[in-house]
Amino acid sequence: MFHPASLFMPFMVLLPNLLFFRRSPHNMSGQPNPSLIFSVAEGIGRIGTMIVPIFFTVQLRNGYEIISLIVMILSLLLYYGGWCRYFLNDRDYGLLFKPVMCIPVPLAISPVLYFLAGSVVLHSVLLFMFSIVFAAGHIPNSLREYKRILHRD
Repeated sequence: MFHPASLFMPFMVLLPNLLFFRRSPHNMSGQPNPSLIFSVAEGIGRIGTMIVPIFFTVQLRNGYEIISLIVMILSLLLYYGGWCRYFLNDRDYGLLFKPVMCIPVPLAISPVLYFLAGSVVLHSVLLFMFSIVFAAGHIPNSLREYKRILHRD
């Protein structure tokens, strides 16, 4: 069944990305060179994590669901913090990948944690599986790009 209120979950992750496409990064020398297999996994996972939540309703009756919601909020705060750092520092491309509080590629890790925790709140094994597929592609591709940037500088 379709749950329009659950559109909120993927929208919160999409919002800064929409701003990114309207305001392109500075200091981007060369083209990213992502792995094809990781890119396919990332794409499949991204589509799944954006679509699956709209078919489930949020459930916050048990302690573990509340803890998962807290993890979602903390992940989203880390994610938005990384995006704020990027936008407030002249959209420096490298800031999309540089660590925050010793967390490598936080803009890759935080949405993965967000959707994993979201799978608990939604009681969705399908969202959990798509989150794992997304992680399997997004995190390695982001680490690869971060290493490319380090060697560039």
